[in-house]
Amino acid sequence: MNASMPVAAELAATDPDYVDSLERGLSVLRAFSTREEALSVADVASLVGITRTAARRFALTLEYLGYTGQSAEGYTLAPGVLAIGDAYLRSNPLPDAAHPHLDELVRAVGETASLTVLHKRRVYYAARVAADRIVTANITVGTSVAAHSTATGRVLLGDLAPDELEDYLSSMEPSPAFEPGHVRERVEEARGRGWTVADQELTPGIRSVAVPLHDPEGRIVAALNIAAHATRVDTKVLENDFVPLLQSAAQRTAAALWPASGEAPGRSLMTPATPARPKGRPSDVIQSVERGLCVLTAFDEGSPAMNLAQISERCQLPRSAARRFVLTLASLGYLEQQGRSYAPTPLVLELGYSLLSRLSLADVAKPRLEALARKLGASVSIGVLDGMDLRYVARASAPSPLVVNIRPGTRVPAERTAMGQVLLSLLPAAALKDAKRSAGRDRATNGLADLQVTLAAVREQGWSYVDQLLEAGIRAVAVPLRNRRGEVVAAMSASVHEATTADRDMTANFLPALRDAADEFMMDLRDGLNI
Repeated sequence: MNASMPVAAELAATDPDYVDSLERGLSVLRAFSTREEALSVADVASLVGITRTAARRFALTLEYLGYTGQSAEGYTLAPGVLAIGDAYLRSNPLPDAAHPHLDELVRAVGETASLTVLHKRRVYYAARVAADRIVTANITVGTSVAAHSTATGRVLLGDLAPDELEDYLSSMEPSPAFEPGHVRERVEEARGRGWTVADQELTPGIRSVAVPLHDPEGRIVAALNIAAHATRVDTKVLENDFVPLLQSAAQRTAAALWPASGEAPGRSLMTPATPARPKGRPSDVIQSVERGLCVLTAFDEGSPAMNLAQISERCQLPRSAARRFVLTLASLGYLEQQGRSYAPTPLVLELGYSLLSRLSLADVAKPRLEALARKLGASVSIGVLDGMDLRYVARASAPSPLVVNIRPGTRVPAERTAMGQVLLSLLPAAALKDAKRSAGRDRATNGLADLQVTLAAVREQGWSYVDQLLEAGIRAVAVPLRNRRGEVVAAMSASVHEATTADRDMTANFLPALRDAADEFMMDLRDGLNI
């Protein structure tokens, strides 16, 4: 149970401005977030402690908002729910500032690196770069764990005042592995030397080391860590080799957040991914839940914190209504007050971000690909590089008398596809040379007299068009798919038979549509998504 719930219950009973139905709606959403299996209306009613009639209305409201979906088995979370957690990740500059330095750590040591923050009594993973390992901890962005059980948590607890730390220790659930006195010693140890190690305490077989990230006033605002399997890394390596690397990464992250010039670098403002909604608004939709979640998802890079007037304007709510929803969300712990403004807390990650670990790029891409395929009357695909091959990961086709026998998982020579050429063009020259050698490809292949020249042209223009290179009669155009940091994670193409579409239409009509769709995909391509 959230530590703020007793306060929320007290307000619900005494404050006429408290929106009780919003609290219950968020409780329903939390119930879905804790279950992988589908829930029936009866299941929701039992888990939340409400009537079946109320449970049905809350589930219907969340489905209308695009946060859940319904099947024969019941209701489950839908990819659109990730937009709620995005509000915290987008409004907080920490994850984006840390990510490139976490990436450098992973390349340097071959182990997973993360950034965590403390909220109430739990540590939340706000950024994570996973190493390409067969065995690793089952943690993704949005995962939360008890603070005392991790190296990062003990670092973060070191910033608490003595009475706050004692309050935390007194509230710990009894456990032989985490006795309060032992935890106190480890927190003091982390505070004294500036780093700490956790050796297979939270997860058997996993060792980790963490260091603090300080703001200009010296407060600990986050912690960086490296985690590795115990069979690969001993504690001496963590202490002697990894700690200096982590400390350097923390310093560079702090420099990016608070440069000496006093002016932090600007962040690209992205339009949030909008969940698909049914055309008609059901009469049973609970307006308070709809409005409250609008407030919660209104924050982004351009509006990391907002006052009541700004929230009122953004959600098109009367000022009095905005105040009620903000008060309720703050009392529940989802918003925190910063002067006269409010900002999301890491707690919002618990509202559905658990779904991320169960999603693949194909799951997220499906509705957009299907809509684009219908619009263009073409087959639309997403692919990634697999050595010198292009592997299809998602595909949608418009009705056609001709069937192209390509399904997700199909691998084809990358240089013979538009998507493959886009992705190959972005590889460093040395990496491309090594990939060609390992794939046993020589420099010249049928129809590609000079691959380097072709890729240079693709790299310059930012897209590729191939005409009957992979298969006679098939032409395709492709563009890269980038996440919101501008990193290319895949490519997307539209392909047709030559008899149905003129050559000029591929670049005049299909290319602009692909580029627009690629822009819409930016918010979908989250860190931790299974490609």
